[in-house]
Amino acid sequence: MSVSEWHACRDEDASPSEWLHAAAKATGHAVDSAEFAAWLDESDPLRTSREKFHIPEHQPGQEQIYLCGNSLGPVPRATAGAVQAELHKWAMGGVSGHFTGELPWATCEEVLPALMAEVVGAEDAKLEVAAMNSLTVNLHMLMAAFYRPSAGRGAILIEAGAFPSDRIAVVTQLRNHGLDPATELIEVAPRADTLLYTEDTLAAI
Repeated sequence: MSVSEWHACRDEDASPSEWLHAAAKATGHAVDSAEFAAWLDESDPLRTSREKFHIPEHQPGQEQIYLCGNSLGPVPRATAGAVQAELHKWAMGGVSGHFTGELPWATCEEVLPALMAEVVGAEDAKLEVAAMNSLTVNLHMLMAAFYRPSAGRGAILIEAGAFPSDRIAVVTQLRNHGLDPATELIEVAPRADTLLYTEDTLAAI
């Protein structure tokens, strides 16, 4: 049985963990075995996507195991050409680039919801998906709209060592409401194993 065949007959209500264990049992492999990992990989529709990226190397010919995707992921191979095309449009047409070409700059964000809809499982891209700013700007906007501190309920809990601009956003919101970050910003630090524990978060609360 291939992965695609298993997907076709799987229980749609199963959790990811249940799905993995059921698939492993069906293939006769241990869920944590190299054989099961190879089975999953063999017909993964995304397996060829790796070829679309430059993978950083420790030294020539020796690729890194690169798992940082939230900040600076691997550079797509198509990026340089796409950027050069826009620079050429700018050089040749100047400000008219806002309204010309396959991707007019003035409305370039409008193509994103449809591309994102499939990723997040949205049925109506125009209604359900919004392409917005960076995470830090979004945090500012979220707190500006919903953070309403009151007496005894003003503290904000975040992880220690949060991304610097995100921490600054939280500090700014506290100060904007006349609160002192020294007492109202509560940070929970990972333990020596670099993990955050639920009990530490509950203790901080």
